[in-house]
Formats: sequence, structure tokens, C-alpha cells
Amino acid sequence: MGAILVSALAEIQRDLLGRRLQGAIMRGHYLSMFGAVVVFAATPGARGGVADSYLSTYLGMFPTRATQAGDHAFDSKLEDFSAEQLKRWVEFNEAERGRLTRLLSAPDLPFDDRLDAEALLAHVERELHQQTVLRRPQRDPLYWSEVIANAAVFLLVRDDLPLAERQQRVRARARLLPAFSRQGSETLTRAKSDEVAPELCKIAVGQLRATATFYRDGFARAVGDQAEARDEGEQAAKAISELADNIDKLSQHATGSPRLGQEYARTFRLGTGITEPVADVLKRATSDLAAKRTEAADFGRKVWRELMKDEKPPADDTALLRRLFERVAEDRDTNEETYASRWKANVGEIEKFVREKRIMTLPDPLTLMVDRAPAYFVGQSVGGVYPAGAYSPEAKTILFLPVPPHDATAGQREAFFRDFNRPFSRMIVPHELIPGHYVQLKYAARHPHKVRALFPDPVYIEGWGTFCERLLLDQGWGGALPRLAHLKKQLENIARTIVDIRVHTENMSREEMTRFVKEEALQGEQLASNMWTRTLTSSPQITTYYLGYAKVTEVYDAARAAQRDKFELRRFMDGMMRLGPVRLEHYLEQVRTTDSPADDSKR
Repeated sequence: MGAILVSALAEIQRDLLGRRLQGAIMRGHYLSMFGAVVVFAATPGARGGVADSYLSTYLGMFPTRATQAGDHAFDSKLEDFSAEQLKRWVEFNEAERGRLTRLLSAPDLPFDDRLDAEALLAHVERELHQQTVLRRPQRDPLYWSEVIANAAVFLLVRDDLPLAERQQRVRARARLLPAFSRQGSETLTRAKSDEVAPELCKIAVGQLRATATFYRDGFARAVGDQAEARDEGEQAAKAISELADNIDKLSQHATGSPRLGQEYARTFRLGTGITEPVADVLKRATSDLAAKRTEAADFGRKVWRELMKDEKPPADDTALLRRLFERVAEDRDTNEETYASRWKANVGEIEKFVREKRIMTLPDPLTLMVDRAPAYFVGQSVGGVYPAGAYSPEAKTILFLPVPPHDATAGQREAFFRDFNRPFSRMIVPHELIPGHYVQLKYAARHPHKVRALFPDPVYIEGWGTFCERLLLDQGWGGALPRLAHLKKQLENIARTIVDIRVHTENMSREEMTRFVKEEALQGEQLASNMWTRTLTSSPQITTYYLGYAKVTEVYDAARAAQRDKFELRRFMDGMMRLGPVRLEHYLEQVRTTDSPADDSKR
């Protein structure tokens, strides 16, 4: 997860990874990796669980993601994306694909092993698609800038190791950033001009320049303000800036397209697990957008007098919703102190609300911290949720609130607080924290089958968070304004799916997309701009909010229909955690055949 907030607090870094290196040797080759030794196992899965060997090797391949997962064996290392390393990584994944395919064909495979193998195979298929079809390391500068942006963040913000030890590991990584940056430049400059998209170059350049600012101006403060640390930060900043300069030059003659085109259907299937034809998904989403607008307008007319007093409601639904959404934005804070205090109060209130109403069993003790990002993260945007890793499950989950840039104009500050208004903040707490992603990811981190936390089903993840928004509103959390904020967010989620498909398969232009998002989904200018960036950089992940909400709601409705007057909300919610973040079809199957979502008698 780049933990960079784009348009809301729903940008959780979930690309967690694996276990410490225990493996054997593949054909006797040890591979140097900026100070690490990467071992590719000859007999994947020969020891322990279905996924153990893969996770061990994966951790060695991606040290920064290992840190995110809470495994600290590679904290002082960085990735190596050399051609030789990537070739062996592809070979390893191809072997794993064959092994897992054979394993899943066995009719007597135990249920838990089947879930693990499915989760791992889905990840392996996505990894091979990125490496061999999309060829991201060779074509996409974001593949490199994301590693650089995340190299220090988790070590600095997490508290699962002593501060002095974490600072030393951050410094060790900083010393490796110049070599990694040079490797990035050498790799990307070998690409053909029609293989690289200038739009992705520009995004990566912005990310790199912000990261360079941190290493130049904030790094020394973060690690103890020593003279040696200041020099290390300067050297890292210089190398990162040079990589940014090279990518900027590359963008000037790059002619590639960021659109997936013919690869979209396969990318969509691998990224969501949805086998429904893309054209059918688009048709369904288009219909649902119209239905959601009608739902929002109907609700708006019911609460109009409560919110608008003597103002006459427009006869036109679109005009009515624009005025109501404007009313939502008017209810906002004007300074960071009040804004942060309100967030903390909301978290305390929702914990009490969920416990008293017995909505769900919360994972005790509550290890959740809400605050603004430390000042030393100058230049970098680090707003977002930093969950406990699967290998440090009791570490704090940290929510760094997004705030306006320190140099924001008065107009920009006002726009920020309009977007992150009070009703939105109250509505989104159930999505991001309780009983949404904080609870979900904490249970996943504690799950004995770590592969499910490391490679979660994307539709389950965002589906759960979005479902929790609506459920908590239905249970009495928030009034008319938070519900309107939720309905506006639902319009955004559906629009994300429509835009993602149309941009990548129908060549929808940025101007067409902006017009659609503003006129049909009734969103603002800034969100429309963000959606364009999200579509180019995180397709098809942005479709999982809409797709997941529909799927989790389907499971919920099936449970209520099967259990009728015996249905208990708390039992359902707790049951949705028991298998971990696996494909929702497994939960749907169980609620249709048992009394609870994860009855152990069916395992």
C-alpha cells in the first residue's frame, strides 16, 4: 500500500507479503540483492504449509513489503530488480503455478489448504501477469518509485521494534537507495519509447521529488539528526532526484499508453476474481448508477425540510442532489486541530457504539492510534491507514489523518475541509476503522493462515469496508448528513468502475471522464481529477469498492434469508472474520448451507 491518500481514507496498503527466508536453493544459484541473499527454492511447498516456501522467497524478493508485513529479517535491505533476478523470479512463479494447479485438482485437499492454495495461486497469476505481460519493471516507473517512497515509512511509524533499532535500519536502507535509483534509471532508459507512458512518468516524477525532499529536509530529524545521517539523506536525495530527472527526460519522448486495452479483461479478472464479462459489469454498473441517484434523491426529499428549513426543494433530482451535497460540504471544520480532535472523538464514540449495540466482537486490546503525520515527513503525503503486519499482529494500527499541505493557499485549505467535511469523516470511520478495515485487518493479521492476510481477496477487502459504512448508518450511526455523504460516496464508487472500464477499453478521454464524473456521478472537480490518476495507476483495484459492496451485501442478505428469525448480526459479523479475507463465494456457500458464515463443522 502506498499509504498515500488520493481522494478519501480508503487507500489502505494491503499489498503485504511473506515470511522469513528458510528455503532451499534453486539450481544452486544465490542472487545478490543490495546486501541480501535471495534463495529460490527448488522444491516449493516441500516443508510446512501450502504457502510457506513461497512466502519465504517472496519476502526475500521484496524487503520493503516484508517490513510492511511486520517481518523484520530484511529491514536493512532493498529490492533488486535486475534482469537476472526478475528472470529467476518469473521461473519460480511459473513453477509455483504448476504446483498449485496440481494441488487444487486433488479432490481430497483439506478445506484450509484449499483456501490457502487458492489465495496463493491468485497472487501468483497476478504476479506473472505483471512481470511477463504488463512488464511493469521494464515499462512502469511507478514500479520503482513506490519502493523508494515506502522504504522508510513503515520503519519510522511502527512501534514494534525499539526506536533506535528502527532508525539504524532506516539508515541502512537509505545507504542503498543510490544503487537502487541507478538500477531504475538503467532499466527504464533501455525501454522503447512506445513502451513507456508519459502520464505514468509524470506521476512517478512527482512522487520521487516529494520523497527526495523528505531525505534532504526531514530524514536526519527522523533518525536522530546526526551528521552522518544528514550526509546519508543528502546522498539518497541526490540519487532519487537524478532518477526523477531521467524519468522526466524519458517522458518527453515516451509515446506509450497507460491504457490496458486488450489486456484489460484479463487484468480485471486477475485483479478482482470476477469472471463476469467486462461488458456485463459495465452495463450493470451503469444501471446501478442511475438507481443510486434515484435512491439518493428519494432520501434527499425525505430529509429536505430537516436540513434546508424553508428553502424550496428543486423539482429536478440532479439540482436537488447538488444542493444537498453542497449542504454536506458546508458542515466542515476550518482548522487542523478541531478536525483532528473530531476524528479522535468519532473513533472513541464508534468503539462504544459497536460494543453497546453488540454489532461485532472487537479484537482486544484496541491497538489503534489516530493522529497527524510527524512533521519530519516533509514533502511526502503519508495520510492513510498503516495496519499491523501479519508478522507483528499486535503492533499498533496507525491512522495518519490527511491534512492540507503546509504551503496550501486559503482556497486550497477551504477545498480540503469541504472534501473532508464532518459528515464524511463520521461516515467513513466505520469503513476505515471500526468495524471496517482496522478490525478486518487485525483479525487477518492474527489468523494462523498468514497467506490469506498477505494476499487477501481484493473484493472482500473493499467490500467489507463499504458494507460497514451502510450497516452502521442503518444501525443508527450518524443522521441525515452522514447518510447523504455515504450516498455520494456510493455514486463515486460506481463511477470508478464505469470509468475504469471505459478508459481502458473504450479510450474514454480525460475530458469525457471529468464531464461524466461531475455530471452523472455528481462529484467535484478535485475528485474527478483524482479518479483519472487512480484509473491510470491502480486499475482494476478501484472497481472493488462497488463490486465488493454488492458481494458482501449478497452474503448478508443470504444469511438473513437462511436464518430468518434466528439471524444475529454479531454472529454474522464475527463469522465473516473466521476464514480470513478469502473469496466471498466461500462465505456465501457457508451461509446457504450452515447456520453461520464459518461453521467449523463444514471445514
